[in-house]
Amino acid sequence: MIQTPVLPESLAGDATFAILSAGQAPGPAVAKRAAELGAEVVAMDRDPTVLARLISQSTERVEALALAGDLVARFEPLHRNWGGTPLHMVLNLMPLDPDDCCKGTDAQIRGLSAMMRALGRGLVAGQGAVVTVLSRPSQPLALAGHAMIGAFEAANAALDKVFGPRGLHFHLITVPEGQAELAAESALFLGSEAGRRLRSGRLDLG
Repeated sequence: MIQTPVLPESLAGDATFAILSAGQAPGPAVAKRAAELGAEVVAMDRDPTVLARLISQSTERVEALALAGDLVARFEPLHRNWGGTPLHMVLNLMPLDPDDCCKGTDAQIRGLSAMMRALGRGLVAGQGAVVTVLSRPSQPLALAGHAMIGAFEAANAALDKVFGPRGLHFHLITVPEGQAELAAESALFLGSEAGRRLRSGRLDLG
């Protein structure tokens, strides 16, 4: 994986990004920078106040979509309505949302599965990437955090085996606790045309 990503001068006409739990860092920074580069951004969150703030950054290119329900139910409307609209990156920040994270690893993986059912056709149409950001525990015995990382690695490998031949890529970015903003530039790069050529994998930052 590239440690120092080089962003393109423009993402106009090349990128539609969806950000899940967009109010969590680095969601606001990614939404703002992606919109500045010309990408279309769909910011998804359960908090209308967060969505209003994100839209205020770039009303022309950032669309807000309020989600409701648990980690599975929130994707049902998308499953019915998204269809095959090309999608070039899904930035999954749900594991960084305290309310979602506390539900545990199994719930997060079910959420990932629900997201793929809802947005998979769009990702295939856009030859897109799914980028998940996780906090990397500082303590060796923080077993739940380490298990979450291992579970997403295994899930990404399984998804890559099925969807990789169809042009999709699955990336995991881990960051030190409390430093999720470090993932912003790497996530943007992985959503760019150059980044989408990289093989699925894991990137540890910080």
